[in-house]
Amino acid sequence: MIYLIHGENAYLQELELQKIAKAADATPERIDTDALSLNALADIVRGGSLFAMKRLVVIRELSSDATLFGKLAEWAGEVPDETTIVLLERKLDKRTKAYKAILKAATVILADSFTERDMRMAEEWLRTVAKQYSVSLSPTQVAHMVERALVASERASSRVVDQMQLAHAMKALAGAETVTDEMIATVLPQAMIDSVFDMLEIAAQRESARLDILLADMARTEDGHRALALLSGQWAQLAAVATLGGASQSIATELGLHPFVAKKMQETAHRFKSSEIRTLTQLIADLDIDTKTSQAGPWDAVYRFLYAITTR
Repeated sequence: MIYLIHGENAYLQELELQKIAKAADATPERIDTDALSLNALADIVRGGSLFAMKRLVVIRELSSDATLFGKLAEWAGEVPDETTIVLLERKLDKRTKAYKAILKAATVILADSFTERDMRMAEEWLRTVAKQYSVSLSPTQVAHMVERALVASERASSRVVDQMQLAHAMKALAGAETVTDEMIATVLPQAMIDSVFDMLEIAAQRESARLDILLADMARTEDGHRALALLSGQWAQLAAVATLGGASQSIATELGLHPFVAKKMQETAHRFKSSEIRTLTQLIADLDIDTKTSQAGPWDAVYRFLYAITTR
């Protein structure tokens, strides 16, 4: 039996894996694709016997190795009854023959994440988890935690809720008589995407000294390409908010943003003139091209863009 759990939601992937393990009555064997050889894969698929124990083999991102993924597709019909193979995949090329072959042989389970359009559902889920851990949260704290758990999606200019991060935070809060905002900040550190927006907001306020400190700290610990991608996405949203105008609720609906995010964006957008929005949008587009043609490094592009905001 083959299961394909597909999607970027690690929390749902693990939840579905637990269900499969319980049904199969077997302990998962997690195998690293980088350490998996063709012979080892053949042994998993074809190594069954009349006296074999039940086996549950979990392979993450097998599709990253086209040869192994293709061989499993070729051998998919040969998996013995006592063996269950679970493939955990974040992103798949659905155009390949291997994917189409495995799709026919496998039970497919989607592990999609809550997006910014699903914030209310994410908050409802978090309230359910809090109840399971006997943790009392105010509506404001629930909304704040979900907001802090937003991370960049593999889809451009999109954010999703990291349920795994929220689940770990809730487990850490279990047993607390009163949950304070400081406790939430401790168990749920600010995501990089929030740090990037903070820098954008600080640059908009022309606070160069604070910006220097934040940039220096982030440059020591984070990847420049990811920082630039997040900054580009944040600016694109801010420019869209500035262009639309109107009430934050209507903007949230139009752009698929959480009302809290739309309001923050709107407050920052009001600091810019229309001509500045156009000029800065062209600048970040040019900087993005420069990094792709090796004319500028990603951190150089981040610095140039943010300081262009402070000196506008």
